[in-house]
Amino acid sequence: MFERYESRFEAGIILTKFIEKLNPELNDSIGENPKNYFCFCIPNGGVPVAEGFCSEFNISYDLLIVRKVKIPYNPEAGFGSVTTDGTVLLNDYLLSHLGLSEVEINKSIEITKQEIQNRLEFYNISLDLENRYSHIKNKTLFVIDDGLASGFTMLAAIKMLKKYNPASIYVPVPTASRSAEKLIINEVDGLFCPNIPNTWHFAVANAYKYWYDVPEKEVKEILLKSKFYLK
Repeated sequence: MFERYESRFEAGIILTKFIEKLNPELNDSIGENPKNYFCFCIPNGGVPVAEGFCSEFNISYDLLIVRKVKIPYNPEAGFGSVTTDGTVLLNDYLLSHLGLSEVEINKSIEITKQEIQNRLEFYNISLDLENRYSHIKNKTLFVIDDGLASGFTMLAAIKMLKKYNPASIYVPVPTASRSAEKLIINEVDGLFCPNIPNTWHFAVANAYKYWYDVPEKEVKEILLKSKFYLK
C-alpha cells in the first residue's frame, strides 16, 4: 500500500531512491558524472521536490515557468499551456467542446504570456533564454513537478526543452494520474513515478500527508538558500 509523502522535499528524495531501484545504470551514471545531468522544475510546487531530488544526486536545477491558459469563465481550469519561451500548446479536444471564439482564445493566451513575463521578472530569470539554456545541449535532463493531473503542463515543458537539443529527458514525479502517464510516457526517455493510482478521480494532494499550495515567498526562500539552484 502506498504511504503518503510527508512533504514535497521528502518526495524528491524518495524519487532518487526509486530511480536507483528501477534504473541502477542511470543512478550510477549520475553519481559518476553529475555535471552531465541537469534538472528543471515547474514552480511553485515542483521547487521543493527538485531541492530534495537534486540534493541527493548533487546536480543543479533551474525553474521552468509554465502556465495554463485559463478558460475565461472557469479560471481554475485550462485549455492549454504556455512555456517560458512562449511555446503554446493547446488542448484541441477540449477546445472543440468549449465553444470559445478565436478572440477569446487569443486573449487568454496573451494574458498567460504576460503572467510568464511577470514570473520571470519576479524570480529574476534572464529573458535571454537562448543563452540561459545553451548549457543543456547534449545533457540528460530531469523535469520535475509535485504531481501530474492532466499532464498537459508537463507535456508543454517537454516540447519546449526538446528545442534545445538535450541528450535525453526523464520525468520523475511523486504522483500522476493514469491519463497523464499515457500522455507523457512516449514523449520522454523515461517516467519515474512511485504512485499512479488506478482511480477515476485523481488529485495530486492525495499523495501528501500535509498538502498546501506553495507560496512564492517559500519558493524564494528555498532558492536563496539552495546550493543547487542555478542562480
